[in-house]
Amino acid sequence: MLKGHGDDTYKYNNIKINFSSNVYNHFNQEPLFCYLADKLDHIASYPEPEPYSLEKSIAAMLSLRKEEVCVTNGATEAIYLIAQTFRRSKTAILMPAFSEYADACRNHEHEVCSFYSLQQLPERAQMVWVCNPNNPTGMVFDKELLLESITKNEDKLFVIDQSYAPFTLSPILTPHEAALHTNIILLHSMTKQFAIPGLRLGYMTGCEPMIEQIRKQRMPWSVNQVAIDAGHYLLAHEDNYRIDLYALMQERARMASDLNALGIVEVWPSDTHILLCRLRSGHASALKEYLATEHGILIRDASNFDGLDSSFFRIAVQTRKENEQLIDGIRKWMEIG
Repeated sequence: MLKGHGDDTYKYNNIKINFSSNVYNHFNQEPLFCYLADKLDHIASYPEPEPYSLEKSIAAMLSLRKEEVCVTNGATEAIYLIAQTFRRSKTAILMPAFSEYADACRNHEHEVCSFYSLQQLPERAQMVWVCNPNNPTGMVFDKELLLESITKNEDKLFVIDQSYAPFTLSPILTPHEAALHTNIILLHSMTKQFAIPGLRLGYMTGCEPMIEQIRKQRMPWSVNQVAIDAGHYLLAHEDNYRIDLYALMQERARMASDLNALGIVEVWPSDTHILLCRLRSGHASALKEYLATEHGILIRDASNFDGLDSSFFRIAVQTRKENEQLIDGIRKWMEIG
């Protein structure tokens, strides 16, 4: 695991606004907390050895068979399980991307290379990792172009991380579409969708033979009972976690414009609530420390993404009031610089 992920609030004691993880922090979680409080007696017993009941519920929601769903301890466990299942593969990662793809693959002796365009897919690759919507850029790859690449390369396994699917209006692959192909695995994050990063809950979908092969690598009881209970509650109350995406995308556009207007920040295009930013002068690490210590605002230093340098940082757009506080904090940092 590469150090330097987002949401390192544990390093600080005064964070009031968190832009650093790609989570929307404004759902009312009190009903979930109350529900889980009534289920705490469940922790006195072992959970299901495998989260069968939650897989069955997710499959029903997605109109899949339960054999086409594998629930994991966050999407990150799925990443490591896939790397373990296909260890020593020749693996290509579309960059920039989440660092855990490369970390997990190297941990299982893959031969890892980077590429930067779907039209330039390495011929020798046996596995291809694509983050779509992308982290850290927020961009969504053209669906037809992605499907064309998958269809033309049936000998390659495409692992497509769709953890940020709930935050875009752009078309992406559906689990049903993925299950019709023998060379696609989709990753999904309930952590991101329902803003529960402390619980660690995710799943993967794909054709039955592929999912079964990966499921064999999953440790017994890898998903704890509290997470399983939370998963059932969240699926039953999904309507309470709907985001007004049109309003969020409008706020993202306004935020990007205001950041660019500062003169010191260059903002990358995005199809989600994620904004990748580059400082025209100074270091993102210095801005991060200033905002955290002086304003209680946390951003993501993005310098450890492959292909990015010390000038890059990333934010997840929040409310207009919070976004304006971030703009004001950056402006004050510029004044003292």
